[in-house]
Amino acid sequence: MRLDIVRDEAGFAALEPVWDALLDCSATCTPFMRWDWVRLWWEEFGADFELTIAVLRNDAALPVAIAPLMIGREKTGMRKHLRHLGFLGGLGEARGERMDFLVPAGNEDEMTPQLCEAFALLREEWETVWLNKLPEESPNHAHVSAALKACAVESGVVIRTSCTIIQLAGGWADFERRLPGRQRRKLQRAGEMLRADHQVIESLVTAEEAASRLDEFAALHRQHFPEGVSTFITPRSWRFHRRLGVKWLASGRALLPYISLDRQMVGGIYGFVERDEFFFYQMGWDAGYSRFSMGHLSLRWALEGCLARGMRIFDMLPGTYRYKSDWAPSVRYVMDLEGYRSESMRASAFRSVRHLKRLLLRSPNPSSIE
Repeated sequence: MRLDIVRDEAGFAALEPVWDALLDCSATCTPFMRWDWVRLWWEEFGADFELTIAVLRNDAALPVAIAPLMIGREKTGMRKHLRHLGFLGGLGEARGERMDFLVPAGNEDEMTPQLCEAFALLREEWETVWLNKLPEESPNHAHVSAALKACAVESGVVIRTSCTIIQLAGGWADFERRLPGRQRRKLQRAGEMLRADHQVIESLVTAEEAASRLDEFAALHRQHFPEGVSTFITPRSWRFHRRLGVKWLASGRALLPYISLDRQMVGGIYGFVERDEFFFYQMGWDAGYSRFSMGHLSLRWALEGCLARGMRIFDMLPGTYRYKSDWAPSVRYVMDLEGYRSESMRASAFRSVRHLKRLLLRSPNPSSIE
């Protein structure tokens, strides 16, 4: 086998026929690694980055494993001063939430170290390797860590983030009985109050109405997460998500279960389907109906639909919010792996400033923190 670094649009496009097939047989398979996601992401954000996709080929020159990588800078914060080698779609406004290499399951010990040779091959072009949201249980984890340690300093896990997950089994009635009594009664009471005052319709967005319903959903989301707080609705990010949503709602890779009153959407959950898992990506609800716990009712409707489809996992993705812990006690973890090029003065300055900030934040003297 030989390792190629794909750096141009033609080489990237040539990977389309094998990309999803390799993903389907990988141990980690998530929507954020799908061809549609990375291709549309590159069309919207690629001008800010450089392709450096590592491709392992067999003796017939066919791709047998892929490390979807790119090089570029963040737009804001201290990281804008560093050239990052990271996951394709792992930087910028619209980031993947669960990322990995595309390696056929069972072949990680053989193939992943060869893919990781890209770190050393590209070493003169990056100042930091930052691989964000790698699943902790990934079979690639140990190989990536070892490769980083060999070619970078201060390498290791810089952030370990919990993802709340709901284990699904049976139907909604069984699931509801397992909820804490207070939460179950509150949900039932909210639903009864809403139906007493309104004609409630619980629906699933269809392919024909995908574009208009996505716009409605974005307006609801914006009520609680204005631009600047939620990157989901910044102009470029929303253009990417809307294009992807229209395509995936039609194919069934995305779902948008929603609640409507008088044909107007008042609450919904937007997420992605992969194997037997649902990835809960965003929520939106009408603030005018907050007394009905519209967010929780929307989540209940989404869970009911996932149970009806026989899904096994409802992944609420990274982020700590009270409502997540209300619904699910289980977690799994994703990690940000990082390492720095020892010769880079900018990387050295970045590490020093970050270390100083962490010392100040731990200081018992409040006046020392500005």
